[in-house]
Amino acid sequence: MKTTKHLLYLSIATFIMYACGNKQEVAEQESDLIEITNQQFETDSMQLGEIETKLFESIVKCNGTIVPLPNGIAKLNAPISGIIKSINCSNGESVDKNQHLIEITGNEIIEIQKEFAEASANYKRIKSEYERVKSLYNEKVTAEKDFILAETEFKVSMAQYSGLKLKIESIGLSTSKIENGEFYSSYLLKSPIKGYISNFNVSIGSYIDSQVELLEVINPDMLQVKLSVFANEIANLKKGQTVRFKSTNTSDYQLATISSIGVAIDNETKSIECYAAITGKRAINPIAYEFVESEIVISTDTVRALPSDAIVKTDTGYAVLVLDKLENNNYYFRKVDIESGRKNNNFLEILNEQLKGKILIKGTYNIII
Repeated sequence: MKTTKHLLYLSIATFIMYACGNKQEVAEQESDLIEITNQQFETDSMQLGEIETKLFESIVKCNGTIVPLPNGIAKLNAPISGIIKSINCSNGESVDKNQHLIEITGNEIIEIQKEFAEASANYKRIKSEYERVKSLYNEKVTAEKDFILAETEFKVSMAQYSGLKLKIESIGLSTSKIENGEFYSSYLLKSPIKGYISNFNVSIGSYIDSQVELLEVINPDMLQVKLSVFANEIANLKKGQTVRFKSTNTSDYQLATISSIGVAIDNETKSIECYAAITGKRAINPIAYEFVESEIVISTDTVRALPSDAIVKTDTGYAVLVLDKLENNNYYFRKVDIESGRKNNNFLEILNEQLKGKILIKGTYNIII
C-alpha cells in the first residue's frame, strides 16, 4: 500500500516538474519575441508593410557641362578690319537669324571696293582681248604663243576678279553697284543664327581686327550635355541610354539621351568625353557652360525590396522585425537577419528568398535588439 502511494507521489512530482519545465521553455521562447505596446506603436508612428517589388537602376555618376551643339553657337569676327560705327545689340539680348548687329566703317572697306572696281574693269578688258585673239587663233591668223599669252592674262585677271567678288559678297555688299561706281561707306555684321548675345565686349569707335572675336550667339534650344566619364565605366555605356542631370542650385533632374561616346582619354581630366541630347520638357532652359551633376542609367532590374527605415542594425549585421502575433493590443515581433543588396531611392534590396509576412517598415529607430 505504501509502495503504491510512493509511486503515485513520484508520478505526480514528475508531472509537475515536466509541466514547470515546459512552461519555462515556453517562457524562454516567448522571451525571444520583441513586445511593442499599442501605445508605443501609435506614439512612434509605426507602420506595417510587406516586401515590395521595385525597379532598381544601375547608374554611373559623372560630371557634366552644358555646351551648345555645333550648329547652336556662332562666333562673329569682322571679315574686314575697321572702326565700329554703330551697335544694334547688347549682351543677353535675343536676336533673329540675319538680324543686323554691328555697323563697321573705315578705309579698309573703301579700299577693297576700289580694288574690286578696278579688277572688274580690267577683267572685262582682258576678256574681250582674249576672245579676239582666240578667234584669230582658231582661224590660223595669229601665232600660238600670242594666244597662250592672252589666255594666261585672262585667267590671272579672272582669278583676281572672282576672289575680290567673293570677299565683297561675304560682307553683304552689292557687286553690281560697286562695278557701277556706287561705293559703300560701311558694312553690317549679321547674326548667322537665332539665339542670345554673349561675350560682347566692344564699343563704338573702337578699331577691330579681322582676327578678333567680337561676340557669340548661342541658341538655348540647341544645347547638349558633355559628360566626363572615367575609362573603366565606358564599356557600360551605349547610345540611347537615359541621362539625368541637374545644376547644383536645383533639386529637380532633367533628362537627356546619350548621343555619342568618345574614344580618347583627355590628358587633363583623365576621362572620356561623351555627349547627351537634352530631351523632354524643360521647366527652365539650361545655361550654356554650366556645371551639372549627372548620372547615366546603364540598366534596370526588378528586385524584392524594403524601405530603408525597416532595416535595424545589429551586432552581427542587419535585421528586420517580422510580426509574429498580435495579442491583447500588443505587437510581438521576431528578429530575422537579412542579406541585403543594392540601395536605390531609400529602398534596400532584400536577398532572403524566404522572408515573408508583415514587417515593421516604419518607426524602428527607437528599437534596440
